[in-house]
Amino acid sequence: MASKESYLDKLKKAIDTNNIASKARAAGNWFRSVVNRTRGKFSGETPSSILSKYDAAANQVLGKMYFFTYDPKWKKELPWYDTFPLIFPIKTYPDGFLGLNFHYLNPKERAVLMDQLKSFANNKRFDESTKLLLTYQTIKKIGRARPTIHRYLGKHVSSKFVLIDADEWEVALFLPVERFKKANKKQVWSHSGRMF
Repeated sequence: MASKESYLDKLKKAIDTNNIASKARAAGNWFRSVVNRTRGKFSGETPSSILSKYDAAANQVLGKMYFFTYDPKWKKELPWYDTFPLIFPIKTYPDGFLGLNFHYLNPKERAVLMDQLKSFANNKRFDESTKLLLTYQTIKKIGRARPTIHRYLGKHVSSKFVLIDADEWEVALFLPVERFKKANKKQVWSHSGRMF
């Protein structure tokens, strides 16, 4: 059963108890285990092939949390970009998808946004069956979500999706694996903070 404690409360508790270092070590171990257990999960399919070809698979992907690697088409024009997004896909297109990349927010703002999005969950179990029922129309009304909305082109996804089930969202949210190019994370987070 899911805890009623908010993601923000969990983050504050870790900071208050000086438990950050041990949580970081545990998160690193967890991340390695997730990557290992998901190898071949989609039988060689890439995210772009799943999203562009199979409606049923695309519907299963929407509202779930994933990591993947990305090499943007317009990287020369972008002021910065994340090569290892942590996303919830919310809409598919023939050439890719629209998703919320939590890495564009600092950890505190990630927790606050995730607490806001929990009300869109399809169930209260917060396990492998849980996903967020999100649309662009609902997301654009949440100010904190604005800097996280990004379009991804399938041909520029350079790995398989690494699925993160809902009972592991908390760990994934606070894992420091964002990989920004052309700016550091503090610059990106500062800019994002001015958007809401």
